[in-house]
Amino acid sequence: MPLYLGPLGRLARLRAPRPDIRIEHPRQGGTHVALSGARTVDYLGSRGQFEFTWKWLTDSERDYLEALRDRHIRGPLRFVLPGWRRNRLSRSAASVGYGGRDSSGVALTAGTTAPSPDWPDAVPLAGAALAWSGWALGSELRLDHAHPVPVLPGEAVTGSVWVRSPHALAVQLAAEHYTAGGYTAATEAAPVTLTPEVWRRLTVTVPPTGGLWGVSLRITPTSTPAATSLLLAAAQVEPGETATGWSLGGGAPVVMVDELPLTAARRGFTHPTLTLLEA
Repeated sequence: MPLYLGPLGRLARLRAPRPDIRIEHPRQGGTHVALSGARTVDYLGSRGQFEFTWKWLTDSERDYLEALRDRHIRGPLRFVLPGWRRNRLSRSAASVGYGGRDSSGVALTAGTTAPSPDWPDAVPLAGAALAWSGWALGSELRLDHAHPVPVLPGEAVTGSVWVRSPHALAVQLAAEHYTAGGYTAATEAAPVTLTPEVWRRLTVTVPPTGGLWGVSLRITPTSTPAATSLLLAAAQVEPGETATGWSLGGGAPVVMVDELPLTAARRGFTHPTLTLLEA
């Protein structure tokens, strides 16, 4: 499978790396031991480390990797490895802020959020939903607005999110488009009126669109009562024209080049190892 790597909108299609790709997510935080021997583990978050190796890369293929390493090609960089993780939202946005514990992928135009123990039964890997309250009519909750999901040329993508409310609230899901000019338009699904206290999955599909670099999701309540809360869980953006089962996010991380050691195999060919660090 090829590796797509580069700035948003200019992801280069690289030859498939060796299949033994090293992927780690080291924990940030200390480990404390009490006098009794009991342990407490601090979890401040984690960021990915990715190691790709190639054999017999040509000089032109090697030059691209070196241009990334030397910041000749400016970041932030993204990568997509088809077949690895289907959900291209960040881990924070896919889990809708980990139920309020990490809001880096969630942005509001009004209201407040808090964790909720509710989770849709139809979704495995049960976690904590996000309760959004205090919104006004037309307020927006955006997922990965700061770092849109990459879209490959000629590719359709589908966004989805599970929602629930104690009232018959109308909600709309939209996929915002980003091109070389920034935000340009949005694909908006028809508003859906929720059945009280029943989880409903909203979906929106963006067909292949020329010049499209990336998308982010937008959830908008389109009816009153504004006094109610809206629960959100299990968001996803994936390639294809239909929504499939939810999976953890992180399929297109924002990364930086850390190391690029090269082995000169023979004239015109090298064996490089590329290490990327998640931002």
